[in-house]
Amino acid sequence: MLRGSAWMIALRWAIRLTGLVSTIVLARLLTPKDFGVVAIAMIVVGMFEMLSATGQGVALIRHSKPTREHYDTAWTISLVIGICIGAAIFLVAPLTNLYFHDERTVLVMQCLALRAVLSACENIGTIDFRRDLMFNRFFLYNFCAKILSFSVTITLAIVLRDYWALVAGILCGQLARTVLSYVMHPYRPRISFAKVSEIWSFSIWVFIRSIGGYFVNQVDAIAVGGATGTSSMGRYTVAKDLAASPTDEIVVPMVSVLFPVMARFQNDSEQLRELYLRSLTWALIIGASTGIGVWLVAPDIVPLILGQKWVDIIPLVGWLALTSGIGTLNSCAYQILDVLGHPRLGARLQWLRVLVLAAAIFPTVYLTHDLVMLVMVRLVATIVLIPPLLFVVGRRCDVTIGNYFAAFWRAFAAGGVMAVVVLSLNQALGFSGPARLGLDVVVGAIAYIGTLLALWNISGRPQTAERDVITLINHGLAMLGAIRARVLNAVQ
Repeated sequence: MLRGSAWMIALRWAIRLTGLVSTIVLARLLTPKDFGVVAIAMIVVGMFEMLSATGQGVALIRHSKPTREHYDTAWTISLVIGICIGAAIFLVAPLTNLYFHDERTVLVMQCLALRAVLSACENIGTIDFRRDLMFNRFFLYNFCAKILSFSVTITLAIVLRDYWALVAGILCGQLARTVLSYVMHPYRPRISFAKVSEIWSFSIWVFIRSIGGYFVNQVDAIAVGGATGTSSMGRYTVAKDLAASPTDEIVVPMVSVLFPVMARFQNDSEQLRELYLRSLTWALIIGASTGIGVWLVAPDIVPLILGQKWVDIIPLVGWLALTSGIGTLNSCAYQILDVLGHPRLGARLQWLRVLVLAAAIFPTVYLTHDLVMLVMVRLVATIVLIPPLLFVVGRRCDVTIGNYFAAFWRAFAAGGVMAVVVLSLNQALGFSGPARLGLDVVVGAIAYIGTLLALWNISGRPQTAERDVITLINHGLAMLGAIRARVLNAVQ
């Protein structure tokens, strides 16, 4: 799992680094309204595209011995759904102007309808990259497509100086991904409906949960886009992306590796329980450090990365970062429910989150039009929703409250110590900007890791994620020692 996570994290960070560079450049070439137009269009496009997340890939990964008929049926279902989604986006686009009140988004949506069709044509054989844990191939497959999208977007932004550069980059990235799927895997899918009932009986609930997951992530953006307009939408979208990226770009790839690994132990309850708790501890260690860390450095990192015209999003970045960090407690729950054969339960829990968030967010936005109030409400709602999910998962895999506490408390305590240290340092310093940012990052990292490992030692060095950290550090030191020895031998 750690090897696979390393590849997936490398992929996500390579893509995110590319995206960060793109955001930095585009923030200076385009306006918040340009970002807002595409962000609003992507809300509707993404809403329809979620209908293609019908879980066929998950069903193939979980299946012990899938046949060619399983692969062909999964690809056929994806193709039919993708064509229908593309047509639906094209036809519905004119109606969205009634809610978002910006005619520019209509043509953008109609152009992006092509992405759904291109995505549906991808080679189903690439599922084997995850099923067989060949994450190095998965890395290359996705990263090459991202580089092409980045190149097209930046080039056109320099030439056009408007939102069509973003649209062209999105389409080119998907086209490259589809072509590469056939170049990198020899499988050639055929039309088949032989295994529809078998695949659909499992994947329908993954599909329903995926739709819920989309709304969990986008319910705030939907409210902001309808109530405040494109400029606020652009600022909120950029703030959310900057705040969540450090957490998501580590936790999400780790969780994507977790499912195919867990699927190999679906009949071993003790191993599954151990994997779940270990992965949950990893997720929280990452979430606490990055969520609290971004909250602490937001006043310095926003003007450095985005420029002075974005400084009003600093409060949004701070609160959204804390929400992202706390949200890592949900990260592994749905995967273990799928492995245990409870996708229906996972779907119900996901839609409970949608209803609670919508009930909290929509009245807040429409009554106050205050984005800071919105992000604070979202944080509170996220915290309230976590205990029921952990309780349900705990009952299914025999995890007690004591097990959860043992997995959580050290990361929370280390995050608290880091916050106290960095805030105290900032009170003592007489300057801000890049110099303070660099100092905060170094001091915060030392405080967090030092406290985490000290508490782990005090706890008797249990077999938890902290031991993995020590192992990885030792491996890294050993590699550096080997490199140093080779350099010295070459010099001599």
